[in-house]
Amino acid sequence: MANIQTVKAQKAEKTLRLLTILLLVLGIAAIAVAVYDWASESSLLTLFDASAAEAGAETVAAVDTEHGGLTVAYVLLIVSGLLLVIGSIVHLVKKNYRAFQATCIAAIIFALFPLIFFAVSIGAHLFALIYALIALAIIVLAIFAMKSRWQIYIKEMTGEVKKLTWLSMKELVKATAVVLVFVLAFAVLIYVLDLIFYTPVKAALNHSPASATEEITDETPAPETDDETPADTDETEEESSENNG
Repeated sequence: MANIQTVKAQKAEKTLRLLTILLLVLGIAAIAVAVYDWASESSLLTLFDASAAEAGAETVAAVDTEHGGLTVAYVLLIVSGLLLVIGSIVHLVKKNYRAFQATCIAAIIFALFPLIFFAVSIGAHLFALIYALIALAIIVLAIFAMKSRWQIYIKEMTGEVKKLTWLSMKELVKATAVVLVFVLAFAVLIYVLDLIFYTPVKAALNHSPASATEEITDETPAPETDDETPADTDETEEESSENNG
């Protein structure tokens, strides 16, 4: 029995080492392709674009104007590949699986956006399929590299769940009724408090200095304007001249 477990452990170790090497190669390839494509004068994404073939080579900036997320996808793919390279080297050299697992999880997260972006861009740029496959390979291989640890985690979690003591139907109904009664009582209490404090608070706000100032401002009569017309002014001058005469 011990020999069987030892053989299984050795086999799992060899598989994990192979996956680590594949992730290292994949990370280097992702970095190299993305950096070359991003830094080149003509983006590889435009090679199979008919309009680009007619108009000539487009720069990455021109393509990025059309696809706002292209630069972000390049950067995230490079970061994902860099994480794989670092994690793989640490695992191969120092046998540090925890650091390798952490970098794999981070690489998966960073590879999600490039996968979605390049998969959506396949219709416009066929070469985006290569980038989508690279991002997909990063995610799949990283998951498989952590498969043994995930199996252990799931087994431990399942064992802990089996230790739980579940409520009977009667206890569940009783607990649910208690929660509902408490929620309703709390709602009624809040409603009563709202009714109690609403009237005095409203009265206090209505008689506050600010509201009094607003009432005074509203009741202030508007200044009378001089609506005398030029004709009325002329009549007044004629009457004054007759009196003087």
